[in-house]
Amino acid sequence: MNFSVHFDAQTVARLSAAVERVGLTRNRIIVRAVQEWLVKNEAEEWPEDLRDHWRNPAPELSAGPVEFEPWRPAADVSPTR
Repeated sequence: MNFSVHFDAQTVARLSAAVERVGLTRNRIIVRAVQEWLVKNEAEEWPEDLRDHWRNPAPELSAGPVEFEPWRPAADVSPTR
């Protein structure tokens, strides 16, 4: 499937430098980056404790809080540089 992605000038420059350095095409680098991100961030199923938490109509009565931070989406992909 083809689609369009728009990057800022700094990201394009960094990507172009990576192309020269590793000898892959821009598309191949982008595909690999997305595939790696999905492997790291795609959960097959919600963890049992989280499913139990959402089934409980009165979570304040449960034994304790559910740790949700590890399941927060990694959509906070702001540039680190």
